Amino acid sequence: MNGISVIVCCFNSAARLTPTLRHLYNQKGIPPSHFEVIIVDNCSTDGTAHKAREIWDGFHSDKPSFRIVAERKAGLSAARQRGIESSLYNYVLFCDDDNWLQENYLSSAIGILSANPFIGVLGGIGEPVFEFQEPPFFWINQYHALAVGNQTNVVGDITDLRGVVYGAGMVVNKQAFNILKLKYRFDFQVSDRLENRLLSSGDHELCLAIKKIGFRIYLSDKLSFRHFIPHSRTTIPYYKKLFFGFGTAYAMLQVYRVNPMEINSLRNDYRYNMLRCLKKIISLQIKLLTNGYYLNNSKYKYVDILHALYSSRGQLIAHFKLKNAFKSKVLTLPIFNTSSEEITLSATNLNGI
Repeated sequence: MNGISVIVCCFNSAARLTPTLRHLYNQKGIPPSHFEVIIVDNCSTDGTAHKAREIWDGFHSDKPSFRIVAERKAGLSAARQRGIESSLYNYVLFCDDDNWLQENYLSSAIGILSANPFIGVLGGIGEPVFEFQEPPFFWINQYHALAVGNQTNVVGDITDLRGVVYGAGMVVNKQAFNILKLKYRFDFQVSDRLENRLLSSGDHELCLAIKKIGFRIYLSDKLSFRHFIPHSRTTIPYYKKLFFGFGTAYAMLQVYRVNPMEINSLRNDYRYNMLRCLKKIISLQIKLLTNGYYLNNSKYKYVDILHALYSSRGQLIAHFKLKNAFKSKVLTLPIFNTSSEEITLSATNLNGI
């Protein structure tokens, strides 16, 4: 169906949903019959589903379809996949539970995607709204980690530049996703969980996968939203956990960076990559020491170094746990070993699926 499905993935989101849903209800330039709102309740224990229904029922009768679906597998990737599978329309938008979309976000996204069917993923630009005050050095070394600000200096086709957009406000061409699932047997390599550790790079993986089958990644400055950022997400301990997760996910996404013809290269062996990470960790620890990190009460000045350090630690541990398991996936899964000619044909033949 021609329209857009807005997917709001929730884990204990009851306290955050009111402004998010109000901004969806207040969308302009699109009739209610051309979009829907899907709440994906991902193992919440705070009554998220009940609160979401209560909020939506409080709006006037002229509103789009609203549904709540449950996903029992913990993790954002599983929740997003459930949302896509439950959606009715040909475009799906991932709206985080703390994203407040500008009133023309949906209509602008549909206009851009309808004009270019080769766009597989479309991203927008987030503006932070802090619970308290902006942390020091935020626009120097932190904003890029919290899905706000310019993702690149270029708008339009960024496939061959940055190549990914952040998941907040991301719009996916469902036809591209269906090709991934049905023809290339796509499944998330970043499951958003490695043992008991939640990760957060499923959005990047989806971009990498859709790019790999020949679709384009776009960024538009016509799409903007406000991103509410609680104080707890701008603390140094939170950043360390976040960066560690980034590194873990980076190692898990190695399958997208490997040329199958060079899979047995030393550079693709987990022991080589562990040594590189260890060398970088030692260098960064020395850098923190010589730059006065341990003597300075305010640690925000050093967030970029902490990013590199904890990301390296995450990579190191992930390589140790996963070893060379990715190699079998590179060799057996169609998305990683299909020829470029076949991939181009898949993206061109949009009516095939």
